[in-house]
Amino acid sequence: MIALIIAVLAVLALSILLFPVNISFNSTRSEGTIDGSMDVNWMIFLFIYSLKEKELKIHIFGRSISRHISPEKKPQVQKPEREIKKSRKMPPVRDFLNIIGPMFRLFRDMVHTFRIKYYHIEITYGLNDPANTGIMTGFMHAVRSSLKKEKDFKFTPDFTKQILDWSFMSKASITPIKIVIPLAKFAANRKVLRFALQIT
Repeated sequence: MIALIIAVLAVLALSILLFPVNISFNSTRSEGTIDGSMDVNWMIFLFIYSLKEKELKIHIFGRSISRHISPEKKPQVQKPEREIKKSRKMPPVRDFLNIIGPMFRLFRDMVHTFRIKYYHIEITYGLNDPANTGIMTGFMHAVRSSLKKEKDFKFTPDFTKQILDWSFMSKASITPIKIVIPLAKFAANRKVLRFALQIT
């Protein structure tokens, strides 16, 4: 009986993970002010987060059930030296380097699980040195040429001053069950397991 209940719950969990999550994101930065919002729609739930107000709203069946505003972070008070505990010994740098490959593979696999429906990007940038702005421009050309819709990625370099303004809009979807395989492959990697054992 218990085995049957567990099997039913497992099937239900897998069925729920088959429902796609739709994500909409828009953001603007102008004169140092960042605005925008992110909407996450999954089954009967809708999560809306406002960047400027730092406000999260939760809707179920279109009805608002919760509203939360992130509090301002208070400055941390430095503890006296005698109260500061010694931190654990960190693994050697070599061990960090060993998991770079698995982390990049996880990032690549996670990106491929998203289905981009729409995006439009406009960036105006300028660095402290015009030469650095030129280098950045070359990099931006390389990024744009790698995209399928080059016309939806626009950038304007400013060689006269430091500036970073943008306008970004996108829509994407992801099926949660597709995340399970990349995460399982990453967690089962021998280098990752060895690193996890060293830091625990």
